Amino acid sequence: MPNFKKEPQGDSTVWTLRNNKGNELKVDERGARITSMRFCDKDYTNRFLVKDDAASAVCVDGSADFADIIWSAEQLIEGLKLSAEVNGKSVSVIYSLSNDNEISIKFEATGADNVAICPIFSADALPETKFRSGQKGAAWEAFADEKTYPVTEPAEVEMELGMFGYDLGCPIDYLDAGLKNGAFVFSEGASIELIVYSTQDELHAKAVDGGFTVGTCGGAKGQVVYMIKNRR
Repeated sequence: MPNFKKEPQGDSTVWTLRNNKGNELKVDERGARITSMRFCDKDYTNRFLVKDDAASAVCVDGSADFADIIWSAEQLIEGLKLSAEVNGKSVSVIYSLSNDNEISIKFEATGADNVAICPIFSADALPETKFRSGQKGAAWEAFADEKTYPVTEPAEVEMELGMFGYDLGCPIDYLDAGLKNGAFVFSEGASIELIVYSTQDELHAKAVDGGFTVGTCGGAKGQVVYMIKNRR
């Protein structure tokens, strides 16, 4: 089971998931949103990759109804499950952090058509960032106004030195889960790569104040995985 910690924050609770490399993912029960993603870079400096921003709350059917409520939390072997129901719509989200620095977000809704999850990444932690769609032959580009990219290529996950492979604490079976190559994000200033996989057919990316988002949108059930890697 992952290393969990929970801390009261006002009338809400913030949960911390920690892997065996000392990296952390913090999730607030309010809005079921990621508030922090701590990652140790190649110089052994902690970088906080995600901004604590209310705009990164889970959005259901284009409405903010789920953003300002407290979701119920449950510890699972796989990760942290958050659930909420508003106006006959029920949504559950499972956040996982593997020992290979994979952040998995699974979601499922009943009575809703569209769940959008787009954490806001920090430009301070990831400076000089460029983006490339996961489609073959796609070119690198800068983040700008919101754009939608197709996601069709089956996931290609290359084992590298130091990877554990099948992590019992956070099993991610890319092909059986239907995950596909979504996008590649590289920060030249931090030498950190962010690889995004998604089960959805579209990925949305845009520049925002102080950072950028790359997230899944569309459908009532799916999964997105953010794999974080140090690059020299």
